[in-house]
Amino acid sequence: MSTQHFFCEHCHHKYPTHQKLFDALYNFHKAGAEHCPACGGARNLHITLDFQLGSGDTEFKVVSAFLPDRLDSWLGENEEQVTLYPFLVVLQRQSDHRQFCWMPYWHVTGKDARFGQHAMCLEKAQFESLMAQAHQKPDSKVAAEELVTV
Repeated sequence: MSTQHFFCEHCHHKYPTHQKLFDALYNFHKAGAEHCPACGGARNLHITLDFQLGSGDTEFKVVSAFLPDRLDSWLGENEEQVTLYPFLVVLQRQSDHRQFCWMPYWHVTGKDARFGQHAMCLEKAQFESLMAQAHQKPDSKVAAEELVTV
């Protein structure tokens, strides 16, 4: 389970988002950081992710959130349109300022966003290493210009 809030880097006020995580990330992708109503400073999106296997709850600042230029859609059950929203979210851990690349996704049916439970979160250097390997492999089936880098 995750939680999210806005945090002003200048006056250190914490504000609830009153949004679901999908909406908070989608709006951040569209508009970036908001302004603090108290001081006008940058009010960043912070999220806490509950990683398992001893990693514990970790608070991150959302540095950036990306969506592909084109979203895939198809007709699902009951002829209802389903759209896949695969995010690439760059996070900065508050405790040590290390950056991570988190890849959550949602299937949106109508107005219902369903979270993909198998989201990867890699340390940024690990993610960049994987992307560099994909760019360098000459027999890769994925064209280098199709790969997205941070």
